[in-house]
Amino acid sequence: MQLDNPALTAIYFASITAIVSVITNLVITIISNIFQNSREKRSEIQDIYAGCIKSIATVSTLSGATESNMDNIEQSLVEAKKYFALLLIRTKNKSQIKQMEEEIYLFITGQYTQLLEKVSIEGLQPSEKYKYLENIQQKVVLSAADIMLKRIIKIAPQDKRLSL
Repeated sequence: MQLDNPALTAIYFASITAIVSVITNLVITIISNIFQNSREKRSEIQDIYAGCIKSIATVSTLSGATESNMDNIEQSLVEAKKYFALLLIRTKNKSQIKQMEEEIYLFITGQYTQLLEKVSIEGLQPSEKYKYLENIQQKVVLSAADIMLKRIIKIAPQDKRLSL
């Protein structure tokens, strides 16, 4: 193609510039969307970990329970179970939470005694403050919650999905 006519040359270069501009904008949009999705996933995982920790910490805080606190403790346990379930669901690569997967399952399903037996084999013990509770069921639930708080605080910083 000969570009002897200045008008044709201008149209040709304007067309090339427009095509390059469209392609550049498309690439920038794709990269921006990829990073935005990554930020949203990281934020979602952070929210799940924060929910786990907040709910379990609430249970621990209310452990000097009077009967009036029992409703709040039960509500916090339900919230904690929800967040732990979300953690299992949102984790496609199970190796990230493999070491805690069975414990999460036992906690979610309310198998607190089995959870305590499993972690005691590994040498992990609940806080001393629960040893003196008279209500055995309350003691087991609060001890299991304490163990899960320790585990989630230990495992969260190791989750690669939270790093930049």
